[in-house]
Amino acid sequence: MTSDIADVEATVWSYLNALHDGDADGLARAFAPNSALYASAGGAATALAIEPWLDRVRNRKSARDSGHEAQNRIHSIEVVGDMAMAKVSSEFPPKRFTDFLSLVRTSSGWLIVAKTYHAADV
Repeated sequence: MTSDIADVEATVWSYLNALHDGDADGLARAFAPNSALYASAGGAATALAIEPWLDRVRNRKSARDSGHEAQNRIHSIEVVGDMAMAKVSSEFPPKRFTDFLSLVRTSSGWLIVAKTYHAADV
């Protein structure tokens, strides 16, 4: 039997690998329906629903196809009952992203329900 941390870690690695590869279908499997992405832009909080973001991923060149090696890292995972939080980072030059992923345990496994992120120049 695997631990909750290992199960969350597997979902997070699926997300990171799909992100690097530009695999929108893989990303969709890691996220719960109606998830959203949140950031700060120009001093305002922004929100983007999962489907428009997946469309962006489908219509852009991936980090892998751009010749960039994966620079993915899981910094931390915390699990409390049926919820978890993961801090991860990835690069898609010229940006480095730090994500906080909120996950919930569902009948089909752990899914990301929200992503808050920060982008900085590499």
